[in-house]
Amino acid sequence: MTTLTDTPHSEQLAEPGQRGSLQVSERVVVAIARAAAMEVTGVATPTQNKSASKAAGGVSGITSQIGDQLTSAVGRTLPRASAQVAGDRARLSVEIALLWPHSAATVAAAVREHVAARLREYAATTTDTVAVTISTVVRDQRTTTTRRVQ
Repeated sequence: MTTLTDTPHSEQLAEPGQRGSLQVSERVVVAIARAAAMEVTGVATPTQNKSASKAAGGVSGITSQIGDQLTSAVGRTLPRASAQVAGDRARLSVEIALLWPHSAATVAAAVREHVAARLREYAATTTDTVAVTISTVVRDQRTTTTRRVQ
């Protein structure tokens, strides 16, 4: 049985900065950015996008159902993200669906800050830019009221 005192000094680990490096791929940066965007209040999640589309009804409901089928076939849902990574720095583009009645400017700023913070925390990556695009606005199903007959 060996103890800690039995190991020779030559086998001790080098300083943490001298041991190697961490390379974070673009796929990981994109996944973290998407998850971070969904954590922000006012950003519609994929399930909220679908329920809002189905609630629309009528001709626009048919159009949104076709859009849902295309989305599921292609595998593209909101929020979406793309990234360019160079070393420990990244430039991101994040596309979201905004929940009505939240402020677009406030939510976009919150997404920008939260994505940068999560990347710094989880991947030790500094963001140079986070461009946020609001591609659609969906009604928050929790805030909609149904009309009653009086």
